[in-house]
Amino acid sequence: MKELGHELCGVDYAAAFEKWSDNVNRLSFWAGFGPAIWHINRKIVSSAETFRPEILWVDKGNYVFPETLEKVRAACGARLVHYTPDPAFVGHRTRHFVRGVPLYDLVVTTKGYEEARYAELGPKRILYQLPSFDRDVHFPVTLSPEERGEFDSDLVFVGTYAKGRERFLRPLVDAGLDLAIWGSEWHRCTDRALKKKARFESLAGPRYRAALSGARIGLGILSPLWPDKSTTRSLEIPACGTFLLAERTDEHQQLFEEGREAEFFSTEAELVEKARFFLDHDALRTKVARAGRERCERSGYSSLDRVRQALAALGSEGPCATHPEGAVRSRQTPQLNP
Repeated sequence: MKELGHELCGVDYAAAFEKWSDNVNRLSFWAGFGPAIWHINRKIVSSAETFRPEILWVDKGNYVFPETLEKVRAACGARLVHYTPDPAFVGHRTRHFVRGVPLYDLVVTTKGYEEARYAELGPKRILYQLPSFDRDVHFPVTLSPEERGEFDSDLVFVGTYAKGRERFLRPLVDAGLDLAIWGSEWHRCTDRALKKKARFESLAGPRYRAALSGARIGLGILSPLWPDKSTTRSLEIPACGTFLLAERTDEHQQLFEEGREAEFFSTEAELVEKARFFLDHDALRTKVARAGRERCERSGYSSLDRVRQALAALGSEGPCATHPEGAVRSRQTPQLNP
């Protein structure tokens, strides 16, 4: 947003929760109210009254009260935008969010399977975007000898453990391939052979980039908990210059041309076969990885591009821009930009 020339005033969710104990916060999350949540909502209103923004951009506003949105609009006439990269009606749903949806001028979702749920609640506009990568974080790097020693692998999977991930990961271990697994909750995995591949660390920033850059193949295995067809990892792997081998879905095939910019699989056998093939063909793997990286830049997959698209859909940057990877829905017009 700053790169696009906007002046910002932020309200930090995390800072509010850091003032209270884990037990208090857990109770607040369960109940939907508590000292940190009340503080956040008061802070949003007071900041709006002082800063008087043209837009209130709420990022995953599970605990933003509808009354807070109404107070902000009354105080300064701000247009209201909600964005979340996560499922909003499955797992993360809160009553505050559901009651607030009709008040938003624009809701942005990366989950196509939830568009109908949003539409039922009646926000003015719905923008469906596929995921994005961060240009400041996800880019190719050359690892130091020390980093190479820690992050070198044939295949890497980065993600939280969830029951069902074994389906695709275990066959790679059985095939004798060099697999590195990074992420939280892997102590819950009961598969001993797979658990040996886990590093038990949730990665972010430079270490996440190093883990992707240190692998010859980055795995795009989707969560068994949600009906996702792509995730941010689907973009972050090729953005780091790493070869993407991901589950075959219509969204992945929309993001990248199969066989030229990424490779996909539908079965365990196809995954193992393609992993072996591309590990044995360095030049072809490098060519596909480079094309995937170029596609990320060329097709507007960065977070900067996504924010620009969202603000254009809201109308703050003039006429609504073309959205090659999504669509805008409006009460006034059934479809503005396919």
